[in-house]
Amino acid sequence: MVNSSVENWQALEWPICLAEPPVLVQMSAALHGGQSMDRFQLPTLWSVHFYRYRATLELAGQTFPIRPGFVGITPPNEPVVYHYEGPSPHLYAHFRLPLGTATGTIPLMQDLGTRFPQLYAQFEEVALAPHLPRWRRQARLWEVLCQLTERPAPQMRLTGHPAVTATIERIEQRLGEPLSIAQLAREAGVSYSYLGRLFQQQIGTSAIGYLRQRRIERAEHLLRESTLPIKSVAIAVGIPDLHLFNKTIRTALGASPRALRTSSDPTEPTPARPSPTLP
Repeated sequence: MVNSSVENWQALEWPICLAEPPVLVQMSAALHGGQSMDRFQLPTLWSVHFYRYRATLELAGQTFPIRPGFVGITPPNEPVVYHYEGPSPHLYAHFRLPLGTATGTIPLMQDLGTRFPQLYAQFEEVALAPHLPRWRRQARLWEVLCQLTERPAPQMRLTGHPAVTATIERIEQRLGEPLSIAQLAREAGVSYSYLGRLFQQQIGTSAIGYLRQRRIERAEHLLRESTLPIKSVAIAVGIPDLHLFNKTIRTALGASPRALRTSSDPTEPTPARPSPTLP
């Protein structure tokens, strides 16, 4: 038998498609370990397990450790063998995923460490509530699966230098204000140049480049998806000078704000809204 080790399961990942929500078939809590070994296979379903026990798992000719705080993912039609060390409580879900291009990969097993209590609580809230609508439980499962695929790059970003995290939060909260990177650097407690280097290392662009990108993204969204006047859009993204706003949008997106709005007009009439029911 292959020695079980963390290194083994870190190397085994599944491609996974999360472009659409999973179709939940079963979600609950379970207690295994009444016998020392279980053979298990779901011919058409994925499974996710939040483990709170010690055991080993045989899969694909290898043996992997299970410890409290681990989360395991198994794709359809994969035979597994569990070897228990005693009572083995866990939360689980069995589900189907849409066919399509993989949106990422997810490992056979993850040690969530300090993340486990929060994700476990999120999962438990719906796993032990069969009265909730299926779509509510599916939505939570989808969100948890998405979080389990976010590694390592998204986690590095979230756990990066606190000055970058604080600056991003301030940009999102105050995008409509006349922000300057020098001001943001002072508020984050670092120098202008150091903040720029941190952004380049973590985000892949300068701090001013990130600020400009977020303003353009929000402006494009408001121009295409809302009826907010163009002048109000400019103010909302912190570029109240209409001439500068027009120049910025044209340079970044290849069209004027008015042209972007015109090109986004629906080609079909808006469906009639149902009439309200009067008492």
